[in-house]
Amino acid sequence: MIDIVPAPTPRGFHKSMTTHADHRIWQDVYCPMAVMGAVYLKRTVSGGVLVVSFKSLRP
Repeated sequence: MIDIVPAPTPRGFHKSMTTHADHRIWQDVYCPMAVMGAVYLKRTVSGGVLVVSFKSLRP
């Protein structure tokens, strides 16, 4: 994953939002360009653990 998804940058920042399950937990959403094209990347810190999820933005 480290080789596929680049480190988030301010330019790729899309928005901040809360999770559906808990309005106290915030996620940062980025849309950076990766090796395979644009991706939707969410970073969440929950319980002191960084959780990263991503998916391709290709149709």
